[in-house]
Amino acid sequence: MIDDKKTIGLTPENRSVMDRIMEKEFFREQKDAALFAMAYAINQGVPAGNCEGANTIWNVGSLDPEGEIRSLVGNLFPDVVLPYRLTEHLINAGLALIGARMAADPGLDLTDFLEKEQASFTPQ
Repeated sequence: MIDDKKTIGLTPENRSVMDRIMEKEFFREQKDAALFAMAYAINQGVPAGNCEGANTIWNVGSLDPEGEIRSLVGNLFPDVVLPYRLTEHLINAGLALIGARMAADPGLDLTDFLEKEQASFTPQ
């Protein structure tokens, strides 16, 4: 049986996207950018999945000290039994989508990501 994640990480590609986001000073902390990326992925309709090749960054206790993310993911994806694995997937999926948009239009502002678009997510 696979256990749920105790640490959440980013793939090398998405770590690069995170660096670009932080350079633009959209967020003060990477944790906030990660949660925004997760919300963006959910908003874009990214389906449940797993992330492979992520290097750990956050302990789930520091990312989700009150268990609110676990509860949110459980409510949005009731069939998922490993909510932190899904959280890691959604963070990475959101960063991949954000990275693709930033590459296509480097002048994007944070508010440009608040509009719903049709997701064209391809796992990395």
